[in-house]
Amino acid sequence: MTMKLIGDGHFQHITGTVGLLIVLNLCLPGCSVKHPVDLPVIPAPAPLPVPPAPPPLPAPAPVTVPAPEPGPSVSRESAPVPEEGRAAATLLASARQSARTGQFSQAEMMLERALRVEPRNARLWYEMAQVKYGQKDYGQTVQFCIKSNSLAGKDYDLIQQNWLLMERAYLELGEPEKARQARSKSG
Repeated sequence: MTMKLIGDGHFQHITGTVGLLIVLNLCLPGCSVKHPVDLPVIPAPAPLPVPPAPPPLPAPAPVTVPAPEPGPSVSRESAPVPEEGRAAATLLASARQSARTGQFSQAEMMLERALRVEPRNARLWYEMAQVKYGQKDYGQTVQFCIKSNSLAGKDYDLIQQNWLLMERAYLELGEPEKARQARSKSG
């Protein structure tokens, strides 16, 4: 028997062999066993010492707001917003102390921290509005009063304080019509 290699037969034999080698190359690495590698053990760093807690601050002094002019009285009962938590109350007391001494940047920083703890606290937003007023940032004063009003619920006393502060801010901004509207909404 004689074998004749014709170009096509030889080509089919080579492609079949190459194809088989490719398939084996792709499949065999999946069957290999991986040996675990020992990694060096690095000791954990020692914990940092915890500084002692600062002593509690005295209770904040009440904020006085000028009484509104007498006008038509609407009978509605005010439901104050809930008191601040301990952390926010401490920050609020520090902010009030800083504001009383004219350190508005320090007061602003304390109130920003308190607002991170209690972002839905309407009283904190009002306090921030007062600080902005002290910094002569009347546009922000109005915006923070609006935010406070949106969270105040049925705390009509706080809502009234917001409108009165907005009135003063609008007057400083040279917008007497908006100041008049804010005054009329204050009750």
